[in-house]
Parts: sequence; C-alpha cells; structure tokens
Amino acid sequence: MEENKKIYRSPVIRDVSEKEERLIDTGMLHYESSIAGYNERYHRGETSHTIHVWWARRPHSAMRSLVFSSLCKDTSDHAIATMAQLAMNCDDITVNEARKMLCSQYESTPKLLDMFGGGGTIPFEAKRLGIDSYSIDSNQLSVFIQKCNMLYADNINLGFAQENIKSVGTEILTNLKTRTSWLYPLRKGTNESVFGYVWTYRIICPHCGCRSILSKRPWLSKKKHRRIGFIQSWNTGDDMESLQIKDLSETEEPFIPHWTKYSGTFHCPKCNQLIEKINILKCEDVMTALIKSKSGTGKDFVKADQDIAIPPESEIKAAEDQLLNKMQMELPKSELPVWSGIVNPALYGVKTHADFLNKRQRLVLLYLIDELVTHYIDMARQDIPMAKFVIGALSSLIDQVVDWNCRLSMWIPQNEQVGRGFCGPGIAMLFDYAETDQVLKGPANLWDKLNRIIKGVRSFENSQGTITIKHAHAQDLPYPDHFFDAIVTDPPYYDNIYYSILADFFYAWKKPLLQKIEPELFSENITDYNYELVASSRRVKENQSAHEEYCKQLNMAFSEAARVLKNNGIFSFIYSHSSVNGWEAIIRAYRQSDFFVSSVQPLSIERKGRPRAVLSQAINTCVVIVARKSKEPKTPVSLENILDKTQEYIDNFGLLLIHASGWTGADAGLAVIACVVGLMSNASHITGAFSDIDVLIASAGIIKKAFPEFNIKVRDSL
Repeated sequence: MEENKKIYRSPVIRDVSEKEERLIDTGMLHYESSIAGYNERYHRGETSHTIHVWWARRPHSAMRSLVFSSLCKDTSDHAIATMAQLAMNCDDITVNEARKMLCSQYESTPKLLDMFGGGGTIPFEAKRLGIDSYSIDSNQLSVFIQKCNMLYADNINLGFAQENIKSVGTEILTNLKTRTSWLYPLRKGTNESVFGYVWTYRIICPHCGCRSILSKRPWLSKKKHRRIGFIQSWNTGDDMESLQIKDLSETEEPFIPHWTKYSGTFHCPKCNQLIEKINILKCEDVMTALIKSKSGTGKDFVKADQDIAIPPESEIKAAEDQLLNKMQMELPKSELPVWSGIVNPALYGVKTHADFLNKRQRLVLLYLIDELVTHYIDMARQDIPMAKFVIGALSSLIDQVVDWNCRLSMWIPQNEQVGRGFCGPGIAMLFDYAETDQVLKGPANLWDKLNRIIKGVRSFENSQGTITIKHAHAQDLPYPDHFFDAIVTDPPYYDNIYYSILADFFYAWKKPLLQKIEPELFSENITDYNYELVASSRRVKENQSAHEEYCKQLNMAFSEAARVLKNNGIFSFIYSHSSVNGWEAIIRAYRQSDFFVSSVQPLSIERKGRPRAVLSQAINTCVVIVARKSKEPKTPVSLENILDKTQEYIDNFGLLLIHASGWTGADAGLAVIACVVGLMSNASHITGAFSDIDVLIASAGIIKKAFPEFNIKVRDSL
C-alpha cells in the first residue's frame, strides 16, 4: 500500500493538517475509481443509467468511492482498501462495512448535498451508503428521474416492482405491436425480416423545376470487405433524381452529394443555382432503402417501394387526429431554438418538438403514450406508489423512441447500426435518417430496452439513507446555514452541453403521461432553463458577455455552497473543460469564495471507444477539485512560481499517470492543468502576468511540450 501511495498519490495543492482530515486527502481516489468507472462503461444494463436518458452521467462505481472518501474521517490503509472495494467490486458486505465506518465517525447521520443532481448518480450512491442525501436540479426532467429512481423506489417492494415492470411492459409492447401492424405493411409476407427504412428528402428547384435529392450520406455499409452505397439515377422525362443501391467494388465510389462540403449550401445539379432557405417539411419524403435481417446474421439492403412500405400519409394523419382526440391532447407546439452550429434543425424547417419525427414515427409514439397512460390509470386504482414507480420506469420506452427513431437518428454504415439523435453536445440536422420498426428485433428495439429497464431496476435497493429531492437551483439553495457535512456535485461544464435543450425533446413527449404522476413538474411546455448554469452567447442580452454571466452565476453558486456547508465540511466539485475560458471561470469562482483548494484528483472514467470521443478526440478525464472553507485571506503568487509548479506536476504526477497507469498524454495533460488551476484558485492574483488567461496559456505551453497530445483552446463561449 505504501508503494501505491508513493506512485499514485495526487499532488497536495494546499496542506490541510490544520483541518479535520478526510480520506479524500490521501490523494488515492483517482486510481481505483478511474479503473472501476472506465470498466463500468462497458457493462450495459447493470445500473440506473440504463433506464432514463440523461447526459454526461458519471459511473456509479467512481461516484460511490468519491462520496465515501469525501465523508470518511479514517485515512488508514483499511479505509483506503474499503474505498477501492467500493469502486472495484461493490458487494453487500463492502457497502455495510462502509456504512458502519461512516456511522461511527459522526454523532448523527452525515448529510450530503448534490447541487446539480442531473441523472442522480451521486445522491443514489450516497443514499446507498446510509447517508442522508439531498439533491436539487433546475431541470424538471432531472428531478423526475431522481424521484423515480430513489423516492418512488423507497416506497415499494422492489421485487414485486421488477415483476410488474416485466409483465406490464410486455403487455404494453404486445399491444403496441398489434396497434401498429397496419402502419408497417411489410411485416406481412416478409416474416418480419424488414425492420429498417432509410429516408432522405427531394426538393424542387425554384429556378428550373428539377427534383433533386438532398441526401448527404451515400453509404449503407462500410463494414470489413463490404461496400454498399447509393448511386444516382435520373428520370429525364420529369427531371427527377432518385438513388439506387449498389454493391461497390474497391475502386467504385457512391454518388457525390450536391452540398458544398463543410457548408450548408446546396446547388441544383441541373442549373447549378443556389437553393436557399431549405425547409424539409415542404420537401418530399423519399424512402431510399429497406434494411432486412438475414436468416443467419447480418443485414441486407434492398430498394424500397414506398407505395407498399408505408400507408398513405392521409391515412396516418387521420389516425393521428383520432388518437389525439381520444387522449384529449395536442401535438407539442414548443419551438426549437435557432442556434446555428449548435442546434441546427430549426434552420431547415424542424420548428417544433412535433416536427422532428415523421408522421409514422409520431403515431407510433402516440400509441405508446396512450398505452402507458391507460396502464398507469389502471394500476393507480389499486396501488399509487407502485404505479408511479413502474410506469415511471417504463416511461423510458418513450426515451427510446424519441432518441433512436426520429428524423435525427442516423444510420451508421461502419457498424450497420442506428445512431442516437440526442447524444449531445449539440443537435445536428440530418438529411438522411433511419426509421426502425421498434417492436421487431432490429437495432434499438423496444423489447431490448424493456430488458435493460428490468436489469437496471435490479441495481436498486431500499437502502438505509434518506433522500430529499427538490426542483431548485444552485444559485439560491433552499437549505439553512452550516447544514451539510459534504457537498459532492457534478455540474454542467461551462458550455459543453445544453441540458435543457436536449431534455425538451423528451419532456415534450413525456409530459402527457408524467403530468399525471408529477403535475407540478410537468405543468409547463418546456423545462426551466433560466437558472441552468451554462455559458451561452444565445442566452444573454445583446452586448452582454456569456462568459461574464456564467462567472457571475457560478460565483453565486459557490457562495451558496459555502453558506450551507459546515465549517469542517468538504466541497468535492467535479469538472472538466478543453477551453481556457472554461478553466478561468473556475479560478474566479474559487478565488472570490470562502473556499481554498486542497487537492485536485483526476478521474479517467469515460469510455475511450464511444463515438464522440473517437471522432472528436474528446478529453476522457474529469477532475475532482477538493476544497475547504476558510476565512483566511488569499495572497499573491508569482508567475514564475506557477510555471515552476507546472513542471513539478508534470514530472511528479503527469508522467506517472502515463507510465504507471497507462493514461493518454491528453488526459495526463488535463490532470496537470487542473492542478495548476487549483494553485491559481488559492491566490488573490498572479504577479508578473497581465491576466489569469495569460498564465493558463503559458502553463499549457509547458504541458504541451511534455504531452504533445494535450491541447487547450482559446475561444469564446458557444
């Protein structure tokens, strides 16, 4: 153990010997938790994360260790081993041991706050450890997810709940398959082998009348030794372009889209005139391919006959109107933001939260909602708590349809699978999308989702700790002074993800069901973004700085955190960003607060192979900034000292992360810059430098020499 301490200990930013020591002060958190968190990302269906959609949630295993180490006053080897066990192999014996340790160290049950509850991982694990946990979030959908996973779960027999979820979920999907049979004529005669439909759009040129294809994605399969794509064909009689499927040789290429590469400009292939203000809802929906399951394994792609693959649009619209009348509801009218480069669909006609599904997808979703509402009403007549939990969990079937079966769900030719529409951080516009028959056994089907819900619920338990969940915001905490023993929180990271915008796509469609369960949370048309702590140039008034507004709001949150935290409490703040501004905001918040940073502990807990990381080389590390309260005034630190410390952090920690733990240079570099941020946060200002941003850039330059993969961007907030 002593050898591990020497190798893996995180640097001390400021000595805390005068404070009540906690286990997190050993600097051992990052090693075990990083491995466990990384591994957990590959075990689908074993935690609450597999049920409801939320973004950027941290692994349960890593957060369990973080909660324990933030509260534990024992810093012995036994305590460190317990922390490691909580992360690596969490069984009932280990959890009970951790509970006993924490209970023996406090006169009463310790209290922990998560100021940015999100998907609820931190309070879930705090509650499991027997702690009285409190969680707030400004987003109503987040609050519902947490209530479902913790409050509802505490009021029922979870064994019976699992049985109910399986039986009720099976009945709902069986009914859904029956009710949607007329929508998918190809189920008959093909032995249900056709599960997917690839769509694009056809536009009429206002200049010459040519009817051309808007498609941007010419491939259907690019798996090993397989090249299947689209080629153009023209009906010269009426100037209409179509796409044909072809098995391509190694030297052949599919059609070239008519869009100017890396731009949003489209030129008519006949007259070469620019076609502006494209509205896809005014274009013709064109089915370009059917996706079939092979008798063994794999998929086939065949030309679609749209006339027999889908009922007439007028019949679908009539059925939708009839169902809406029965359910006494309207289609969502809430509008998408128009944020070029971040949220693009509204630029091309997808104006509302009803428009991002085609008519068949939308009717399937309405059938599903109707089934869920009916079953909730029936169950609530006998057992309201059970009805809330079971239908609350099954409401994530709506998540599956919204995320994986809409106009923004792409077909991925590299692995012949469907890609999510709302994985974040932004929302791209697609001109080719995949529709799936979700009650069949194709990708992202509802039966598999039901199985994941059941598996996720198996990770729940009626634990000893209490939980309080509120719809509130971090800038004005609804708690008294000196109330919490620890604050452990994972906030939005500057401008990485706009949670409310993503959440609204789900909220708008879950509202008809969930307003029956939580009427106060689902009374509005969209979620509350007024107190969402993100930097956005689109949400500030003209001539205001998004960065300055973010810093102001973050300062308010830190001030509130200091107010409600006990004098000997711990503030564990999880964070990461790739921009100088994102880190400078953190420095300002700590500097203006009553906190000083004692250590910074990096967690490499993201899945390296996830699509966004592969494509964008996204940083896979976040850090835990550990802070204490102090009224002691902050003093200046010189630029020379900061740069000397930067090299020291590189030599004594960053290089060890690579050589001893196998981290990438990019992740090790981020761990080092975070330590520098901690050091700067404890200073009143940096002498010999014009600004903190200049100091960060100078420090980043030294880090990049040691770790060439590391990069920190100088840019404005999005």
